Amino acid sequence: MVRALCILIITLVAAQITTIAQTIYEVTSSKMTIAGTSNLHDWESNVTKVQASGDVTVEGNTLKSINNLTVTIPVSGIKSSKGSVMDRRTYSALKSDQHTNITYKLSKVTAIEKSGADYTLKTSGSLTVAGVAKTISMDVKGKVLSDGSLQFEGARKIKMTDHGIDPPTALMGTMKTGDEVTISFSVKMSRSNNSASAGK
Repeated sequence: MVRALCILIITLVAAQITTIAQTIYEVTSSKMTIAGTSNLHDWESNVTKVQASGDVTVEGNTLKSINNLTVTIPVSGIKSSKGSVMDRRTYSALKSDQHTNITYKLSKVTAIEKSGADYTLKTSGSLTVAGVAKTISMDVKGKVLSDGSLQFEGARKIKMTDHGIDPPTALMGTMKTGDEVTISFSVKMSRSNNSASAGK
């Protein structure tokens, strides 16, 4: 009876530790750009709205695992440095009337490598743009900040045609954008007020 009670107590304590360690994090600040080229000049658009939520395991100040992560980018929040004309071209190319969001869903983290206070995460996930999903791999830099929040940074080149997108044109077709674009991001994520363990 005493042994059974001890096992029960240990199990409850272990479950409570897991609940504390596995926490839902959400974006509190972000900087993201989409940059490309054209036959006339380079261009860049700012992503003004980024929504993300993930279940992350942190022990002390050590990042142990990312159990799941979903990122949503409203297409309407993409703003070009070239103004509203380019914005309209971008929204049309991304088929925003049918697909209002760009989404990324993490499939797995194959490695977490620590160097000093920094981490390199080797990831794989599904990126959906204009309704077409493609699996991409990406190395992401991570850090656990002094306030307990998480910082992630990275960049990834993609081809628009891989997602069935015709690169936008302008000026009666005299300006033609290149197929390849670079998505760069720096995102800070903090514990959600509604955080719950992955097991719930």
